[in-house]
Amino acid sequence: MSEINTHKEYNNVPSTYEDDEITLKELIEKILEFWREIWSKKWWIILAAIPFMAYFGYNAKNTKLLYQANLTYSLNEGGGGGGALGGLLGSFGLGKGGKVNLERIVALSKSRRIIQPVLFQKITLDTLDGKEDYIANHLIILQEFDKLWMKTNPTFENFRFTTDDIEKFDRTALSAFKMLHGQMIGGEGVVDPIFTNTFNEDTGIMTISGNTVDEELSIDITNLIFANLKEYYLKTNTNSSKNTFEFVQAKTDSIYQRMTSKEYQLSKFNDSHRNLSDPNLLTQRKLMETELLKLKTMYAEATKNYEVADFSLEASTPDISIIDSPIPPISPKGASLLISLIKGAFLGGMLALTIIIGRKIVVDAMRN
Repeated sequence: MSEINTHKEYNNVPSTYEDDEITLKELIEKILEFWREIWSKKWWIILAAIPFMAYFGYNAKNTKLLYQANLTYSLNEGGGGGGALGGLLGSFGLGKGGKVNLERIVALSKSRRIIQPVLFQKITLDTLDGKEDYIANHLIILQEFDKLWMKTNPTFENFRFTTDDIEKFDRTALSAFKMLHGQMIGGEGVVDPIFTNTFNEDTGIMTISGNTVDEELSIDITNLIFANLKEYYLKTNTNSSKNTFEFVQAKTDSIYQRMTSKEYQLSKFNDSHRNLSDPNLLTQRKLMETELLKLKTMYAEATKNYEVADFSLEASTPDISIIDSPIPPISPKGASLLISLIKGAFLGGMLALTIIIGRKIVVDAMRN
């Protein structure tokens, strides 16, 4: 009897396998149902994709080609001074090298102190009929920044800089300069900045890039920014050592002149007073000889300090070396028409699919 009950209970247990099989079947049927709905509306999907394809294609066709000039360089902080020289400088507390802060270099290169002289450097471009003008004005003309700025302020229509003296800028010129600086380094709302300075954390190699619609302009901007950055960085990092060197040099020269003068004085005294017997004159000569010995000792010490200061200046001078500089021709870069059309088709198709599937779900829910 118990065996019969057990058998009945076993038969009454719901079959998970059968439920799973039914669920899978329903899922497949639902997918096929949605697929038939999508296929029946395929022309609507195609029609929805066409405006997106036209928009993306138009933008790609009208996007100007850009020429990217790259300059790679390496930077090693001063203070290396190995061997005996390193030990000598170390004994004087000098010549201690520091770790290169590449992020500091990047931030410095984007400052107005570096960018401003570049923007107001006059160059001649063949694309503008050999016209010599500020780089700032070349950028405004070729990149059509004045037309962009006019959308928010009509006073920028046909705007051009007429002087490189920022003290003489009016409010319009100052605003234009700030916006142009933003276009250079990547300010608010700027997707593709004209200038970038990046570095590889593993190798420490840095890359300056100029990105404009004119090949020659891109190369000039890249080279000028590097030259300004190198000059300013060397000046600020060697200023202390240079001041010390100049001070020690001046003291050494001063002691040398006094020593030479005292030697002439003693020599003249000895020529004028041969076979001395006067105690006063003997004492006077002894004082001059003592003073001359003192000056010679001071000069020897000053000369040693001069050499140390010279070594320190040389060792503390950073080494900034170009690895590869930009040279023409540069292959232009622009938006791919094919990729833009594919993007447009994908976005338009996805929008249409979302609407069709959403409508199907709402209709099925209302029927149930």
